[in-house]
Amino acid sequence: MGHFDPATWHRACTVEELKAKGVQRVAGIRPVVSVYHHDGKISAVDNRCPHLGFPLHRGTVKDGVLTCHWHHADFDLCSGCTYNLFADDVPTYDTHVQDGVIFVAPRPRREPGKDDFIRRLHKGLDQNVPVIVAKSVDALLTLDPSGRTVIQELARFGSRRHSRAVGGMTNLSIAATLLPFLTPKTAYYVLYNAAKNIADNCAGQAPRLRNEPLHGGKQDVETLGRSFRTWVAHRDVYAAERVMLTLAQSDATLPEIAGILLGASTFRVYGNDGHGLDLANKGLELIEYLGRDSAVELLPLLIEGITTRKTGAEDLTSWNHPVDTIAPLREAEREIGGWIEAGRGKTFSFEQEQALIPVLLGGDALKIIAELKGALQAGAAPVTLAKLVAYAAVRRMAHFAMSNVVQDWFWPQHTHTYANAVHQALKRSPPTPELAIAIFHGAMSVYMDRFLNVPAVPLPDDKALEKLPAGAEELRARLLEVLNQQAEVDAAARTVARYLRLGHPLGALIETLALATVRECPGDFRPNEGIDFHYWQALEAGVRQAREWEGRPEVEHIFVGIARHLAAACPTSRSGLQIADVAHRLNQGLSIHDDGAE
Repeated sequence: MGHFDPATWHRACTVEELKAKGVQRVAGIRPVVSVYHHDGKISAVDNRCPHLGFPLHRGTVKDGVLTCHWHHADFDLCSGCTYNLFADDVPTYDTHVQDGVIFVAPRPRREPGKDDFIRRLHKGLDQNVPVIVAKSVDALLTLDPSGRTVIQELARFGSRRHSRAVGGMTNLSIAATLLPFLTPKTAYYVLYNAAKNIADNCAGQAPRLRNEPLHGGKQDVETLGRSFRTWVAHRDVYAAERVMLTLAQSDATLPEIAGILLGASTFRVYGNDGHGLDLANKGLELIEYLGRDSAVELLPLLIEGITTRKTGAEDLTSWNHPVDTIAPLREAEREIGGWIEAGRGKTFSFEQEQALIPVLLGGDALKIIAELKGALQAGAAPVTLAKLVAYAAVRRMAHFAMSNVVQDWFWPQHTHTYANAVHQALKRSPPTPELAIAIFHGAMSVYMDRFLNVPAVPLPDDKALEKLPAGAEELRARLLEVLNQQAEVDAAARTVARYLRLGHPLGALIETLALATVRECPGDFRPNEGIDFHYWQALEAGVRQAREWEGRPEVEHIFVGIARHLAAACPTSRSGLQIADVAHRLNQGLSIHDDGAE
């Protein structure tokens, strides 16, 4: 029991009054505390149910168990511990009786620290209890506003429970990129959303079976790289994972490992709509954020997505007929190393780069392949060509015709994120032929999406923009309001274009788009009523690509595409942040329900 100090402890009532009432709320304490008389004992707890904040004094005490009548959460009244998986422990307070008067301590009996919040976070994730996850994320962000602690712990949990990287871990990687642009409130929402998705992904799943590296040999990196590609070709996840674990525990650098991993993903042409390379790249970015030591735990999650993909574009009619793009792509696979070598030491001008963009957005597949080949031979760096393809991909979204159905966004959305992943991969790793061929795969996917720009929606013009407000805050507020209305795609594009054309800060626009995205994420009981991780991928890829074009009109084009893509899905039920808001208020000691006397 804490030391009794009548100057700081709060008077509750007399013992006789409490015996008569059974429960008494204590004035002057925030949060409100309720004192109970039961089985000859006096106990005091936070009056807010730790599940969703309902006033506990409205509950029932029997046999030392306090029951909240809203969702029937049960608590041991003496310790505050819950008997339910879905709830959380309720804070308890020391009491002292002096001259028949009950006093309550000003602070809880035990105030948790960082280790407690980490333990509770893992408990909430294990049991998939959103309110515990949310309170833990919120508390850890208070202790470490950078978000690094939360990301480390979510990655640690995900690496233990996932068999492969899926939406939640992808969202976590994306959050690490976006956090520097976000306000504390939006950062909390984004990290809670990632944590909730990770818990959902792992719910009911057995912990991942651990594989082992190849023991006792002295395998060189080059040989391991060839071996890894062989096992990917044979769709042997177990063998490929052993090779990757060996690389992770070797002296190989992360760029070398990334080149081998992503290079193997090109064995099939644009395999599974680019998902394998795209999600693996996101995993590598998370490893880069956390540090090389995290590679052993996280790399195994990236293997299955690359290895088990059963189809590639070579199996699709659209890539074979009426124009056969597969044969020239296979030729490019064989010859690309020589094309890169031929261009070594030559200079490829900015004007030449710009001249490639209309070709990439054109309707002649064979010309696109030929022009990319010629650019490599003329000295264009593979990473530069990847950047141009990524820009062309997001332009498809900027010109997306609304005569298409909403589901048609699937194709340019994936091309955009795939092309960005290729660009990031080539920024990170040496341009091996296996990796560089992904430039051509991305360019052909841009070509395949051409029909979605028929007719091509024009970029916003000055005359239309002049009617909009000029202030940065007004435009950001207007964007959120536009996204409150269904299918206001062009209005969202105009608002973003106006904002950027006036030179307002890009970071604040990213914050607004992140907030607009996270509020559309689904709630816990309606997982299909909202957007998924693909929208986060599109936003984050847009942010990365905008950095490459800083100070140029291309930045506006990129965010016009991102805004139109998001607006097409808005608004949804927006049920995903209710628990996050409740958890934050509980952590702040605020009431959730207005109970009159509080």
